[in-house]
Amino acid sequence: MTLSKKITKKLPKKLPKRLLKILLPRRMHNVLGACAIVALSSLCGNVQASDKFDIEAVKTKYNSIDYVYTSIPERGYNYYKVADNAYYIHNEFDSMVFFITDIGVVVYDARPELTPGVLDLIPKLTDKKITHVIYSHHHRDHAEGMHLYVESGLMAKDAKIIAQRETEEFLKIAHEDLPAERANMRPMPNLVWDDEYVLETGGLRLEFKNYSRNWHSHDDAVVYAPKQKILFATDTFHAKSAPWIHFGEASDPMMTWKIPQILLDDYPDFEFVITGHEKIVATHEDLEQYRDLIADMQKIMWEVVKSDGFHATMKEAGLRYKDGSEWWNYREGIDLAAELCAAKFVERWAPKVRNASLNAKENFSMMFMQNMILNP
Repeated sequence: MTLSKKITKKLPKKLPKRLLKILLPRRMHNVLGACAIVALSSLCGNVQASDKFDIEAVKTKYNSIDYVYTSIPERGYNYYKVADNAYYIHNEFDSMVFFITDIGVVVYDARPELTPGVLDLIPKLTDKKITHVIYSHHHRDHAEGMHLYVESGLMAKDAKIIAQRETEEFLKIAHEDLPAERANMRPMPNLVWDDEYVLETGGLRLEFKNYSRNWHSHDDAVVYAPKQKILFATDTFHAKSAPWIHFGEASDPMMTWKIPQILLDDYPDFEFVITGHEKIVATHEDLEQYRDLIADMQKIMWEVVKSDGFHATMKEAGLRYKDGSEWWNYREGIDLAAELCAAKFVERWAPKVRNASLNAKENFSMMFMQNMILNP
């Protein structure tokens, strides 16, 4: 046993510092001091390493289909980082993102069922006030939580409620047509933008863009955070899933099917895309998969329309219906094409995405009408 061990073994645990200096040689003071510094440095290093944002770890855990089926805590929401200063919060189906900047908090979207969770979480992460809240579009399920921010006491005195021009117009209609208690759930914005806009606040840069055509509502827009590589494209698609019914009730179906490639071309560097739904956060790869899924749906449709079975059945239908034949042929053609397409789609995509059979017939019905009858 070394001299230092013999001495320290006999010492009481709470030995006065002065006595320790008397009993231990001076060189031992230096040794113990160095050990303490190394230990402290190691401890601090471990803390910093655990706090460092790991994008691949986030993708592995929170972009997994397994995470879709995890339970929500009793508080009604869960959350995780999607960048150093960006937090993704979700309940069973809704999702939002907010940024903690150098001077405050910037929140994107105002989902009524999730906003209480956002307002519960922010004070737990920072004492900074909310400086900006952004409307994604005017739909109630994304906008009727806005009044909760205003009433929360967490907004800065000069806080901005941001919306694009079309959203402002639809909110005006709501305030004119709806009862006040319902209309006031979506307060009017105090910062309105047209075409393009850049918000720079507290080290955060957000780039807003209106494509003039819409994919879901009548006032869709895209926002990009270039430093964080986060793209906001609300209600464009569902990650690792077949499309929502009628492609999310598409306002302009042709644009709905084009927007994935447009976003991939215009924002090639994004890591995450925020769509406003799902527990899992969508990635660049998810949008690529959705683009390929849409392209394959269109390929399936053309295969069916050119098939002998489709033409033979339509010929028989023409002979079967004598009274109002044009009406019956129109309906039979759409239904038949949708059924044949849906069967092919499920066979190809059920192993790759969720909900492949759900809404397949309805979505192919819309695609058939748009591509074969109405457009381009």
